[in-house]
Amino acid sequence: MKKIWVIVIAFALILSACSSKGNKGNELSPNSEGKESTESNNESGTKSPNSGNKSIKVLLSHAEAEYAKTVKADDPYIKELNKLSGYNLSFDFLGHSDYDQQLSLRFVSGELADLVRTPSIDSTIHKDAVEQGIFKELGSLIDQYGPNLKKRIPETAWNSPRVQKDGKIYGIPVLVGTANDRIGFIRQDWLDKLNLKQPETIDEWLNYFEQVKVQDVNGNGDPDDEYGYTMFEGVGWSSMFFGSFGVDPGTWHLQDGKLIPDMISPKMKEAIAFYRMLYEKGYVNRDLFTKKEADFRADIYNGKSGSFAAAVYQYTPDFSATNAPKKFVNEPDKVKISMVAPPAGPRGERGLGPESDGIYFVWVIPETVKNPEEIIKYLDWAWSAPEADKFFAYGIEGSNYSEESGELKYDVSAPVNADKNAFQMFQLSINPREIGFNNDLVLKTLPESEKIIAGYKLSADIAMPHDSLYMPPLVTFQNNPEISTWGTMFVEMFSKIMTGSQPIDAFDKFVADWNKRGGDKAIDEATQWYNAFHK
Repeated sequence: MKKIWVIVIAFALILSACSSKGNKGNELSPNSEGKESTESNNESGTKSPNSGNKSIKVLLSHAEAEYAKTVKADDPYIKELNKLSGYNLSFDFLGHSDYDQQLSLRFVSGELADLVRTPSIDSTIHKDAVEQGIFKELGSLIDQYGPNLKKRIPETAWNSPRVQKDGKIYGIPVLVGTANDRIGFIRQDWLDKLNLKQPETIDEWLNYFEQVKVQDVNGNGDPDDEYGYTMFEGVGWSSMFFGSFGVDPGTWHLQDGKLIPDMISPKMKEAIAFYRMLYEKGYVNRDLFTKKEADFRADIYNGKSGSFAAAVYQYTPDFSATNAPKKFVNEPDKVKISMVAPPAGPRGERGLGPESDGIYFVWVIPETVKNPEEIIKYLDWAWSAPEADKFFAYGIEGSNYSEESGELKYDVSAPVNADKNAFQMFQLSINPREIGFNNDLVLKTLPESEKIIAGYKLSADIAMPHDSLYMPPLVTFQNNPEISTWGTMFVEMFSKIMTGSQPIDAFDKFVADWNKRGGDKAIDEATQWYNAFHK
């Protein structure tokens, strides 16, 4: 069981880095633990005398994956991938914390590979690379040699400016693997104790909050130490009710020909008034604007939180039937957590987490590469072949997994998969299509797999559409960061109104001040981008 817990923690660390910033266009490590890598670069591969133009060199980051950091030249997973695909692949793993700097130097020196990992085709790592003809235009090659790329990779990803420019494709998306991961968590055991069904409307949620407030649902003898809903500082990650009013502080919507940020919308005033009411009634912890995340988690484990916003991937390590009893101090033998959607608001709106392009990073092929069609064929195989599906999910048959009488047996906690987190090698490091941890083939091997898969589906269903998808960082916000979405101006206004130190109408003054301090310029800049992008 200890092995399972170690692996589960790895999953959580891996996925939290993906979901926290994946929609901002910056490339992140799905294994980052906040430490710099000290390992040297590693290059590995196998040589085939008959490989010919089927040799493909890949340049990428080890993404803080323990196994990839020390991979050897005769690595069995690379050998197996070459055997299955019919290609002679070799991998040059650069460090992750300084990958941008190392990659920039590679572009300057011209020491590139056939297939190169980059955050975006317009990344500052290789400024103006598209305009200078450094990347091969891939549209016709994909049409001819990669039909499965177009079939399997969503249009949302293909339309991203991280992949195409002026209607031409210069990159191939590698996917996060899930459309959204934000979700609500609720104490199902408390609902059962109160004889309540899972809340769906605002009134049902408020009734639950009231019952949590007045009754001793955690059974410790004190009816006043529980909150229906808990949050922590920064509030963005732990906020759950903006979407019930059709807004998200980080997104924009087109109104009367202008792209307007949700944070100055009249709907936002409604949402803030709702949060103020939660605070006034004692339904939310009063220290939310100063509470550290570690203390927020401690409140959950100590039976003080009736609901909170988080991510689906957090269920397995923290709230599953196997692991919750180990984490919870209060009534560990009774705790039961369900994943739920936020309530439908006054206009029937609900949502949690903005829609994103779903891209983890992007593959580019330098113009100097002589066999680009073979690279596209390889990627097409990776996205379509049944043997590729199995390999990128379970590794090597007979080693990482087995099949007996048609039944596949895969144990992520087995030493062959767990040592140095070897499963990351085939699911992530040499997987050219996605972060494999989110793949249904992998998810279904986890305990409570049906519940987790259903959680991801619900999360995808409540992802919030908006008109700022693909919008690059605004120059106006770079020059005036305090007025940016989730900037200090917004957070200060939100905190003062919610806690009652300012009236609701202080929101109107915030909007006026925001426009005066550069917000009007930000709207003009965003609108110009929108009109140019959607022409």
